[in-house]
Amino acid sequence: MDSGVLRPAQPAEPRSVVCRDLLAITGCFLVLTLAYWLGVRLVAGQVGFPLDDAYIHLQFARNLFEDGQMAFNRGVPSSGCTAPLYPVLLAGVYALVRDWYLASAVLGGLCGVATAWVVYALLHAWTGRRNLARAGGLLAVLINPTVLGAYSGMETPVYTLLLLVGLWWYAAPRRRVWATVALALCVWVRPEFVILLPLVALERAVAAYRAPRRRLVRFAADFWPHACIWALVLAAYCAYHWHQDRHLLPTTFGAKAVALGGLPIAYFNGLPAAIARGGVVRVLLALTVWPLLLLLSVGIGLALNCAPLAFGLREAALAAWRDTSPSAAGRRLALIVFLAYPPARALVDPGTLFWYQFQRYYAHLSFVLIVLVLAAVPVTGALVCRPFWNWTGVPLPVQLRRALAWACPALVIRLAFAVVAVSNINTMQVHLGEWVRDHTAPGELVATNDIGAIAFISRRPVLDTVGLVEPQLVSHYLHGGNLLDYLRQRNPAYVILFPNWYTELTQRTDVLERVSSVALKWNVICGGPELVVYRPRWGTPPKP
Repeated sequence: MDSGVLRPAQPAEPRSVVCRDLLAITGCFLVLTLAYWLGVRLVAGQVGFPLDDAYIHLQFARNLFEDGQMAFNRGVPSSGCTAPLYPVLLAGVYALVRDWYLASAVLGGLCGVATAWVVYALLHAWTGRRNLARAGGLLAVLINPTVLGAYSGMETPVYTLLLLVGLWWYAAPRRRVWATVALALCVWVRPEFVILLPLVALERAVAAYRAPRRRLVRFAADFWPHACIWALVLAAYCAYHWHQDRHLLPTTFGAKAVALGGLPIAYFNGLPAAIARGGVVRVLLALTVWPLLLLLSVGIGLALNCAPLAFGLREAALAAWRDTSPSAAGRRLALIVFLAYPPARALVDPGTLFWYQFQRYYAHLSFVLIVLVLAAVPVTGALVCRPFWNWTGVPLPVQLRRALAWACPALVIRLAFAVVAVSNINTMQVHLGEWVRDHTAPGELVATNDIGAIAFISRRPVLDTVGLVEPQLVSHYLHGGNLLDYLRQRNPAYVILFPNWYTELTQRTDVLERVSSVALKWNVICGGPELVVYRPRWGTPPKP
């Protein structure tokens, strides 16, 4: 075990050796890819996605490709996409492969394997030890949610790759400005990554504080390029949303963070919803209890992913914080992001815990954990330094093999879960999208609370009962309105709802006539076990 700071000590590896490592990492990724798609074929019978939200991205991407307009319903610009960069990339890949499912798989697969490569390159640059870099790259493939995220049709592999590239470049002063560009672009894939701006400011403040003199001047000189880049990116981001539908933020912010306020449990609200609904208790809970609850879910989730890394975090965090090597800034920023991101996101939406939608919002934390723990091994001497684990006396190659083995059970379970989820989505949402296509005329409006596959498959305009792409409905909810009144105003041809979401409304046989439904025997991902198609018959509205 080294007693000093983390410093790469070995000479540069021959290119052929590095290529062999990268080929091994890529081969592992391809084997797991084949296993996943074979499982999908056997269980689901056809290609698909484990989340209905993937079809929302495809809908935006298809309209962008066909009409040159970011819109969910054709011809109606919308800021309802929380990841506007992702449909742009999807449309670009589609232009080459001419199949939307294949375009999603190619984009996700390339970003997934590139993420593992960046973990390898980052660890090799920070430690100079090929064995740690190779183990990190393999762990990045095995640990959740790499393979699953690559083929989920979601934005997770893109923002994970951008973040890791940013951390890698951030460690080198000459590339730090480009690192900030990569980190700022994360906002265009997940809006909550705006938190990276104050975290970069905090890291630069820590670096300036450790300087011997002229700390304030040093901080100002270091931080102003980052502030300027972020100002440009955020201004463009807000301008884009304003151009779309006169909102500075995605419509989903109003729908999820304010109008709905997370799970339908009293007082379980993020800070925006707590302020909107009023009450000191709601605000205090949003500031204290719910962020701690999410931190707990992150800790449990990472331990399930790979327990040795989770139990090695304390010593790794101390090593990163004390490091004074040339790569110290990157390692310090990684630690700050790892600790600050979960509670900051919980302030807005505490209901989306770590495992929600296959770690959709927290995919990057697994990779940052790998980087923090393995980069600290030259100082800590072991992945886990706790006495009751008894790892410090075990040779490092054995420890690395153990960590790889620990990651495998969670990977297998989650991949199997995702395969069943693909079957759920195909059986329910995709089937009803085909039903709508066959039972409606082009241009007829359909209301539903699961908008992705139904809109993409049917090519019919959709009224989103949740409000994710329906800003007028969000405003209607915020002013005390109810869904029935809004539906009466818009008069859709059919209303497709989960009865367990809208119990009172779906029991109103005087206004909704049940005409078709799909029920799942084993539901693992959908909003309810049954999705029902209703034909509206509004009759005479009740007198006020």
